[in-house]
Amino acid sequence: MANLSYVEQLKQQAREIAAEAAKAQKEAEAAQKAIDDADTFKKISALKTLHVLQDAVQKLIKHGLLSYDRAEVYLNKYLMVYGRDKAINEYLRLGALLLTQENFGVESTTARYGNKGLLWHGQSYESAEALYAAVQAVIGDDPLEHVQWIYSILDSVFSDDPSAIVFACSTPERFETYANLYRREVKEAKEPLSVPDLSQITSDDAFLLSSFFGQF
Repeated sequence: MANLSYVEQLKQQAREIAAEAAKAQKEAEAAQKAIDDADTFKKISALKTLHVLQDAVQKLIKHGLLSYDRAEVYLNKYLMVYGRDKAINEYLRLGALLLTQENFGVESTTARYGNKGLLWHGQSYESAEALYAAVQAVIGDDPLEHVQWIYSILDSVFSDDPSAIVFACSTPERFETYANLYRREVKEAKEPLSVPDLSQITSDDAFLLSSFFGQF
């Protein structure tokens, strides 16, 4: 009987341990669910907030009222939600929206936009570089750090079919193809010229190249 009582005690202890383990498991699952629910709520909240900001920014651009501060708030939130890669694409889209907008987009008083004839928001710009600086004054410093994408947008604006980029700018998804193209063009523009090894050219030619590029 003593042995049976001892066995029963062991069984009872095992049942209690199992019950405690099950309780702990349920508590852990409940805690994890609460965390997951909170994370899900944060993500949903962030997306809803971003969509509101996105609509507001596009309306501000439509009326020529987008400011640096508001663009910064929007792009920072976009970065938090979608990450750097998509935030760069959205930066480019805002730049394109500013330059293609129906009422406040860029114009040219000359047949070729490079001939000091750019007009934007009531201001004249002698070059794409000057326009590039003005766009950055509205949407912040260029993460790609190169003017090439402004040239690319201008090429689209003054092409035979400017409606294509206007349509693409309407949503981030539609603009993605343009953004990827612009980023490739920036990458190519940044690549250094291929210069032959000095052992492969004469000293006169080496001096000529050095003089041409200002590297004395």
